[in-house]
Amino acid sequence: MKSQLRNITIDSQAFVYWYSGGKSFTLNISPKENKNIKITLIFESNPPDEDPLTFWAFYNITAQKNDLETTIHLGKPKHIAEIISYLMKQRKELFTKGQPHILNNAWDLLMEMGYSNFNPVWVGEW
Repeated sequence: MKSQLRNITIDSQAFVYWYSGGKSFTLNISPKENKNIKITLIFESNPPDEDPLTFWAFYNITAQKNDLETTIHLGKPKHIAEIISYLMKQRKELFTKGQPHILNNAWDLLMEMGYSNFNPVWVGEW
């Protein structure tokens, strides 16, 4: 399922983001003033096989950070802001004009951010 375009401001810079869920969660981020810059994060995982006729999706991930269990809500502004802030500070090269960047294994990005022990929270959508 694809979401609508949403706005978020990080350090006085405006961004838009949108996402789609399913057996992989795809998050797209772009600076609002330059849509030619696009960063796509893909979180791939295997859905539960308990009901093969169900369309499974995940939007939340349980993980550990600083020895505490936490939930990352991939569609919520708080966690989108955390991801964008990290990318702006640590991965500036991704904001190159005219070049789309695709991170096929976005789990690695979460590990760079200090998270570990990922477990997608699956929901049956239909």
